Amino acid sequence: MTQFVVTHSKFCLAFALIVSIGCVLLTVFRLEFKTDRADLIDPTAAFHKKWINYTESFGSSSDLVCVVEADSPESIKYVLRTLGHRIEKHPELFENPLYQINPGDLPSKGLQYLTPRQLQVGLNRLDEYGPIYRNGRWDLTQVDLLYDRLRYQIQSRSASYRGEDTDQYLDPLFQHAAILSSSMSRFLADQNDFRSPWPSIVPVNERMRERSREVIYLLNESGTMGFLKVFPVHQEDGFDGATKAIEKMRGIIGEVVAENPEAKISLTGIPVLENDEMRKSKADMINASIISCFGVGLLLFIGFRGFRHPLLTMLMLAAGMSWAFGYTTLTIGHLNILSVSFAVILIGLGIDFGIHYLARYVELRHRGEDLEPALLKTSRTVGTGIVTAAITTALAFYCAGLTPFLGIAELGFIGGGGILLCALATFVVLPALISRADKGVEVKQMPTPFQGKWLQKMIVRFPRSVAIASLAIVGFCASQMVHKTDDGWSSKVVYDYNLLNLQASGLESVEIQKRIFNDAQNSLLFAVSVADSPEEARELRKKFEALPSVHHVDELASRVPAHSSEETNLLVQSFRAQLTHLPSDVPQVNRLNPSTIGRKLEQFYVLLSRYNHPTAQATARMLDQFLNRFESMTLTQQSRFLDEFQYRTTASLLGQFQALRGASDSTPVRFSDLPRSLTSRFVSAEGKWLIQVYPRNHIWEIEPLEEFVKEVRSVDPDVTGTPLQNYEAAQQIKSSYKTASIYALAVICIVLLIDYLSRSHAVLGLVPAIILAVCTWFILFNRGTPISVEAAIGMFLVMSIGVSFVLDRSSVCHALLTMLPPIVGGIVMFGILAMTSIDLNPANLIVLPLILGIGVDDGVHVVHDFRMKKGPYKTSPSTINAIVMTSLTSMIGFGSMMVATHRGLYSVGLVLVIGVACCLFVSLVTLPALLTWISNRQEATDTVSMDDDEDSQRNRKKKRQNQERMEAAA
Repeated sequence: MTQFVVTHSKFCLAFALIVSIGCVLLTVFRLEFKTDRADLIDPTAAFHKKWINYTESFGSSSDLVCVVEADSPESIKYVLRTLGHRIEKHPELFENPLYQINPGDLPSKGLQYLTPRQLQVGLNRLDEYGPIYRNGRWDLTQVDLLYDRLRYQIQSRSASYRGEDTDQYLDPLFQHAAILSSSMSRFLADQNDFRSPWPSIVPVNERMRERSREVIYLLNESGTMGFLKVFPVHQEDGFDGATKAIEKMRGIIGEVVAENPEAKISLTGIPVLENDEMRKSKADMINASIISCFGVGLLLFIGFRGFRHPLLTMLMLAAGMSWAFGYTTLTIGHLNILSVSFAVILIGLGIDFGIHYLARYVELRHRGEDLEPALLKTSRTVGTGIVTAAITTALAFYCAGLTPFLGIAELGFIGGGGILLCALATFVVLPALISRADKGVEVKQMPTPFQGKWLQKMIVRFPRSVAIASLAIVGFCASQMVHKTDDGWSSKVVYDYNLLNLQASGLESVEIQKRIFNDAQNSLLFAVSVADSPEEARELRKKFEALPSVHHVDELASRVPAHSSEETNLLVQSFRAQLTHLPSDVPQVNRLNPSTIGRKLEQFYVLLSRYNHPTAQATARMLDQFLNRFESMTLTQQSRFLDEFQYRTTASLLGQFQALRGASDSTPVRFSDLPRSLTSRFVSAEGKWLIQVYPRNHIWEIEPLEEFVKEVRSVDPDVTGTPLQNYEAAQQIKSSYKTASIYALAVICIVLLIDYLSRSHAVLGLVPAIILAVCTWFILFNRGTPISVEAAIGMFLVMSIGVSFVLDRSSVCHALLTMLPPIVGGIVMFGILAMTSIDLNPANLIVLPLILGIGVDDGVHVVHDFRMKKGPYKTSPSTINAIVMTSLTSMIGFGSMMVATHRGLYSVGLVLVIGVACCLFVSLVTLPALLTWISNRQEATDTVSMDDDEDSQRNRKKKRQNQERMEAAA
């Protein structure tokens, strides 16, 4: 190939340029961007199918959330209304805003939400007040008469029911006495604190009270935070998805804050978190790419001590990357939020092949080779290493394509193809460029690159000492990776599942998420369950609320009566019929005499003191304290207090009657009666009912998330939602990188065996192992003892390496030595991560296949250099220069991500710089020292064998001569 490229350099360059231009145009007009995190997940995954079904039924999956904070609840409500009205003017950007709930006609039908039994009990209790509302005897509401009637009823029941069952008949009376006495005591202490002294005629829980209010706002329990939720309209033609809606929302927030400076408004929610992450990471990747390109170019200029050859290498890289973009457009058709990083990866890895090629070419020119022979010899000598390194690195990426996590799989296919195309550009574009640029250039004009002579001398003179010292460093780092706990040995390197920790520090959308949970014990994340009917939704609600990890449950089915109108209609009509004629104003009753009240309360106190009942005793103590305070007041104060309390007592009973009459509409509750702002969210077009399950704990952390997911799935196996998506995606990412690394390790071992073994030995070493591994797996599978893929791969590797070792021990040892940089370098890297408390996370896990590929590249070139030499090994200057340059370019390429404000990208850059540096150390120190030591021992053994052979030859010759003389004498 090189001969053709050099001979027809103009044609090759023109062809490469045309292909590059075509790829760029194809990319510009056809490459799409997918911005949703859901695009990273395989749509055929069981858990993701549930999410897709949910979003298809209920539309947008996550809200933008405006969080309003102000001095008072009323101020918060005003700001929420202002925000809501302005958002409603932009339906092209926002859907279904929710900040207040208008109950509409539901309060007038409130009694229909009670059970028939509760309604019947309520009618019986209402009948007890018949003389008051039917006959107009409102004087019966006088406080002194209330205590008289309670005393009479207690005494009568005590006389009628004696024995152990007395308490159950007296308990309702004691409870009524406690409510009445507590109301008087509170009102005496603070006349702004009036509590109705009347028992509820029908049971009214907090949810029913909320329905009776005019408007319900979304506030936290303490009233310090208000929430506005709205779905953003996603734009499908951009990389940022909901950017237009989010930018408009921030503009509206700015306007409202300017008009209400006392309010603080923050914007968060899953779309905002994703959008902030996308925009930050996009800007960071652009900056990193620019820094990487300039950094790599500058390093090449310094390393090759010239301008011409580094420029040629950068042009080769540009061609390879343009082909990679075209390949991506044709095969995948889009980039996602993971695969968008492949450009930086290719800058760091794709240029390595050109550096190795250029380093050997320059070395050969300095040895006196002419232009064309130098190019041909370069392709013959380092070409095999470049091809092997490209194939192993590409396969390491392609193995990621076998994983179930779609985002990683696509990154693997794109990265693997890009690596191969950059390698192809090394053999097609770079020789053609060199043949044109170096035509007529004298050897003395060629640059003299870095050769690392001091490192060569140290390793050649002290190979054993260098090897032992470097292995001691490796051993120390390995010892730092683990520590002993009560449960045994565990890794010091922690995997951080928390996605918030990947975001830029100080980001508003992240900080407000944490503050909402810390200050209000509320989470914006929730699981969702879908029911086929209101009855099923109510049943699921009860089960979810019983879970320890659940804080609260939201659904709409509880706003629909649990019983049919046929069951409750007549009972509700009875309430309306009995309460038809109620006075519009509070009736006047006789004024209370303070001395009469005092005497009757004293009598009641004495009566309660006789009963050994906890409620009676508590009420007696309350009355005693009330009487003490009451007697200390002047007569005027006592009269004023009794008049006001009596008025409010009568008014509260009339208010309870009026509330019952107002809730006694017997017209059946229709779906249209429910608040529109809720039905659009909680009921689908197909009639499915949504249940939102909110966690009690901070489920961005893995332990509470795992507990929450396990518990909600125990109630509904089909539950889905953002927490479950995060949980499953995190598990898939971790397992996918692990699986990809295992597959890549296996494939790399196979490629190295094929590269180092002869063809016949490769066939004998690999084919029987494959057949045996497949047969073993098949037999175990049929016996009902399935074996994992990882175990099958391990079994195959052990067998193939074992057989190959018997056939060709030297080549197998060389293959294993090639794996030293990634394996030993990885150990050193994890030791450093443990010592510096740097965590792994879903972003920087990409180091596993990358370090494997980078380390193998270095090992391949060192071992190939070793195999081409005879006698004691001494690392070639071009190999040292190429490995140093490729490692430094990779460190600059990946290290450029450390300028990112996005902590996930920063961690990727940091961990990869550490990993590449560790592989560089092993490639230039540990591995050459071991190879030099091995070659020296082999040379010594060969020398002794040669000396023994020469002595044997001399003895045989002398014996022959003696024999000839003896024959001549005879």
